[in-house]
Amino acid sequence: MKKDVVLVILGLLVVGLSIFLARSLEQERRALKGLEEERYSRMVAEEISQKNASKLSTMQEQIKSASDKMAKIQDIVEQEKGVNADLKNQYAQLAEAKEALEAKVKAAMQEQAAHAPASVPVAAPAK
Repeated sequence: MKKDVVLVILGLLVVGLSIFLARSLEQERRALKGLEEERYSRMVAEEISQKNASKLSTMQEQIKSASDKMAKIQDIVEQEKGVNADLKNQYAQLAEAKEALEAKVKAAMQEQAAHAPASVPVAAPAK
């Protein structure tokens, strides 16, 4: 009878340990699955991060290139402003010279008309 009690206790102990082992294995499997999913998520996040870093680098290069082009264009615009100012000054000088010459021609014509005989008509200057 003692032998039967010991066998029953050992049987219960084996069944209990088997249940504990099965639960532990299931928990380990779940933990490993979660760990694998986390590793996969991190790997995907790292790939996305690398792609975004590459895109960022490309965009920064494009911005730098565009900024360089804008600086060159601004330099050209500034040069053209200087050229335009010079041309305006030259135009103003030419306009003044033209007016001065026209005044001299008119004065010479009037002087010539004053010294010329009255019977000879003087032609008006063409404009």
